[in-house]
Parts: sequence; structure tokens; C-alpha cells
Amino acid sequence: MPRLSRWSRALSAIAALAVTAVAMALLAGVRGAPLRFGWAGALGAGSAVDLDELSAAFVALTGIAFAAGALASERVGHRRAYFALWDLLLASLIATFVARDLLLFFVFWDAALVPIALLMWQWGDRDRRGATQRLLIHALTGSALLLVGIVSLAVARGTFDIDALAARRVPAPAQLLPAMLVLAGLAVRLPVFPLHGWLPRTIASAPVPVSIAVLAAMSASATYAILRIPVYLFPDGMTAAAPLLGALAAVGAAYGALVATRETDLRRILAFAGLAQANVVALGLFAGTETSLRGAMFASISNGLVIAAALVLAAAIARRTSSYSLARAGGLSASAPALAGCFTIAAFALIGLPGTSGFAGMLLALAGAYERMPASTAVTSLVWIVSAVFALGALRRVFHGPPLVRGGDLRAVEALILVPILALVIVLGVVPRLLSDRVPPSALPAAELVR
Repeated sequence: MPRLSRWSRALSAIAALAVTAVAMALLAGVRGAPLRFGWAGALGAGSAVDLDELSAAFVALTGIAFAAGALASERVGHRRAYFALWDLLLASLIATFVARDLLLFFVFWDAALVPIALLMWQWGDRDRRGATQRLLIHALTGSALLLVGIVSLAVARGTFDIDALAARRVPAPAQLLPAMLVLAGLAVRLPVFPLHGWLPRTIASAPVPVSIAVLAAMSASATYAILRIPVYLFPDGMTAAAPLLGALAAVGAAYGALVATRETDLRRILAFAGLAQANVVALGLFAGTETSLRGAMFASISNGLVIAAALVLAAAIARRTSSYSLARAGGLSASAPALAGCFTIAAFALIGLPGTSGFAGMLLALAGAYERMPASTAVTSLVWIVSAVFALGALRRVFHGPPLVRGGDLRAVEALILVPILALVIVLGVVPRLLSDRVPPSALPAAELVR
């Protein structure tokens, strides 16, 4: 068993990359048949599983994020337990992307909380217990609302099958309540303002790999679930609530970006940057045009890639300065020029500079949302300006000015994680059609939600 313990990190990374390869194959045109068979007939529930182009795009991101997180998990105690929980979390999230039955989706949606809570509780920092409790309180409250919405829908329509429910929708006047119940349950994990109270404390306390899973993969799973369930099944209910939801997303985007400018801890900066970007995604989802939905999908995947790289860079900086505080770093570019170059690319992508995937995703989401929500879109677009303040400020304080510390340049494992992810960020920024055109209109929910 000691040999298995030594190889557990590599096996977890290989498993995550295998998941990515399967998803990429589907995006390239290799398609399998959906699987459907009953497992709780008395409840009208079945095991409906399918991997279409939309879910494949998010599965590919999840595989990349988990491979990066596994490789970044270099020095952990109880390795077999840690990587067993890591793989269980990966399996639970992948299952949420392929489930086409609402009850099956809910089972795996909640199952993902078990490994994430145990990983934080056992391997987190000093505040890990309080942060885990806050995460679970928020997440389980959302799950309760989600379950009520799912059960009420199934009782009204006699099935949990998503495609069957889409064919016999709830009448338009009755869609608002179930739409808001389901959305509230899902929006906690995106997170949408003001349901974000768990996020900063979680990211500041969790191990960096777990933070990658939360900010990249779990947030993406919420984006996918909102696309697949409330936007798809309750178009009229989402239309009725769109003005209020769009305003909340705009406030959340501006709030996250502004608070990030005041933080001095790299992890908290990235937590609030992730909050800002998540609310840009939410605005695209709530606007409900084909362009905004496609932009929300693209921006969510881009944010996952960029945040994963940024968290690995934050850990690399902390390893050299013994702290995540900006006050402890300075002048690192002199001794670590490659690390400075990678951080610069990640900072530009966080800002949304043209030539990076951050620009393409944000532009699509905002352009699609503007025709339906011009005021909310105008407020949200300020994120572009404010993001430059915290991203370039962190770049200046860590890598320029008087050298406070001297650290080695990129290590092999850091380069193995960062170079492919940042290369993909640039490729998707230069040729966004490589992703956006792989998801046909038929894979997106009915786009024209606003009458």
C-alpha cells in the first residue's frame, strides 16, 4: 500500500485528464447514445444520463481543474484519504453534468458536499472548521430550496426527466415560484450576490487545490445547472424575474471587484475576483438571449481556467515568501522572471484584456445582455476598469519595486500546471470559435426568454 500512496497524486491527475479527453472527443464530433433506465419508478425517477456538447464543455473544464489541483497537492498528509476524497469529488461533479433526471442530479449535487467538507475540515488552514460550517449552512439551505422546487415540479408533471419536463412545461403564470426556488438553490454555488457569504472565508481557509475545485469546477457546475434547469424549464418565470436578477448580478459584479481592490491577501483577492466574474456570468444567464447564454458559458469556462492558474500562482508566491500577504512580497521578478510572466498573463486574463479568453467571454456575455438589460450591463461593465486596479496592483506589489525576498523561478511541477492552462487561455482568446462554435444552438436552452 505505500506504493499506492506514492502514486495516488499521479493517478488522480491521470483520471482527471482522461475525463477531459472524453469530453474533448465529444466536442470534436465523437458522440455516444444517451442511457436511460428506471431506478425509482414509484417516484417517476430514472437514470437518464447523457453527455451533449454543452455538458462536455464543462466536463472538459472540470477535468483540467482537477488535474491542476491534483498536481498542486504536493505535500499533504494522509495521502490515500486525501486523493480518495478528491476523486470522489470529481466523480460527483461529473455526474451532475451528465444527469438528465432531476432527482439523480440532486443526489450528486448534494453528494459533492461530502468530500469538499471533509477536505476542508481535515486539510484546511486555521479557520477551516468555521469556514466549513459556514459553507455547509449556505449550501444545505440552498439544497433544501432546490429539493422543494424539484419535488413540486415532479409532482405537478409526474416525472423527474428533464427532457420530458421541457416537453410539458408548467403553465407560464405558475413558473415564477418554482423557477426562483430552483435558482436560489443553484445560485448559492455560483455564487450570485447576495448569496456569497461563504466564499471569501472558504477560499482563505481551504487548501489551494480545494479552492481550485470550488472556484473553478463547482462554480461552473452551478452555471451549467442554471442553464439546464431554470432557464430551460421555466423560461417565463425567469423572464418575469429577469430585471431584479440582472440588477443583483450587476451589484454583485461591482461589489466583488471593488472589495478585491481593498484586500491584501492573495487568496481573498481571488475570492472576490471570482465573485465579480461569477456575477458577470449570472448577468448573461439572466438576460437569456442566445448571445448572452453562449457568453455566460464561455465566460464560466474561461474564469475556471484563469482562476485555477491564478490560485496555483498564489501558492507559488506564498511558497517563496512564506505568506499570501502582498506586504511580504516585492521585486520577485528579478529572481523569478518566468513566474512573473505567468502571473502577468493570468492578471491580463482576469482583467479581460483582448487576446485572452477573459475578454472573449466577458464581451459575449455583456453584448448579449445589453439589448435586454442596458442599465445592469452598464454597471457590470465597470468590472473591466476595477479589475485592472486589483490585478495590476497585485502584479506591481509582488514582482516589482524593492526586492523584499528572493525565490527560485518556476519549478517543474508549477510549469507543468501553468503553461498548458495559460496557453489554452491565450488560444481561446485568439480563436474563441474553437469553443463557442462547438456548442450548437440546439444544445442551449430556448434562448429568447424575454417577450
